[in-house]
Amino acid sequence: MALTKEQILAADDLGLLEVPVKSWGGSVYIRVMSVAERDAYENEWIRNRKAGIESVDNFRTKFLQKVLCNEIGELLFTTTADVDALGNKSAKVMSLLWQKAMEHNALSEEDVQELGKA
Repeated sequence: MALTKEQILAADDLGLLEVPVKSWGGSVYIRVMSVAERDAYENEWIRNRKAGIESVDNFRTKFLQKVLCNEIGELLFTTTADVDALGNKSAKVMSLLWQKAMEHNALSEEDVQELGKA
């Protein structure tokens, strides 16, 4: 059966993944980014490369800012100050969340490396 435009747009495909974080005493949720959000994130990399900047500051934290949410999908971190504060958290915990978020968003290490070459 072919889907209609209305069915496609109504589909809930931004699923949530619950990730227990023992050292924080609970769980966080990771959502799937929309294609527009992912494009914007990737375009930041591309703009930096074209400007001769070798990397994106806090790239893991900025990615996590776009996907860490509550149980109904509302983002937890929405400001530049939030990114700075989140960037001060444990690298061990943030690495775990980064890996889970990459998997949940179908983003591979190869994708990240390719962005670095853009």
